[in-house]
Amino acid sequence: MKRTPKMIILTGPIHCGKTTLLESLVASLRSKGLKPAGFLARGLWSEDRRSGFDLIDLGQGTITPLARRRAQAEGPTPFQFFEPGLQAGARALAPEICAGADLVIVDEVGPLELAGQGWAPFLDPFLQLEGPVHLWVVRSGLVESVCRKWRLDQGLVIPADQPQALERLEAAVVKKLRNDV
Repeated sequence: MKRTPKMIILTGPIHCGKTTLLESLVASLRSKGLKPAGFLARGLWSEDRRSGFDLIDLGQGTITPLARRRAQAEGPTPFQFFEPGLQAGARALAPEICAGADLVIVDEVGPLELAGQGWAPFLDPFLQLEGPVHLWVVRSGLVESVCRKWRLDQGLVIPADQPQALERLEAAVVKKLRNDV
């Protein structure tokens, strides 16, 4: 039977500041000597509407265009994804990269992954890593489906729009790193 990794799920509605919260968490953990890996999908906004995403590789510090909104919606998502951004995300989730990290972030696991697309092909090998704490960003309405699909029974769920979410996230990461789950 597959062992459940040390899992934290950050959730919240669209445009509530999940990625901004994660950027603060990463900076704080780095200042304490902890090593993050994985990626952030920083949203780009225009007139209060998401216009795209840039992928921030937390291990290398690079920023790569990931997706931009299409003029006309087609397919399962209104965004066109770019191959360099997808490749950067795949590299950021490579088990050999993530194994040496203290915290690995996947921002975000959503409808594409539930349909077996997006980051889904990289998640099972990534979940075999028992050393780092895993932190996944999942939209509020998808938490139950994501937990069921990847058998994340023991994940701590923290809403991003909750008071002191940053402090709770940081404390949870440190506690899980000490194996005080």
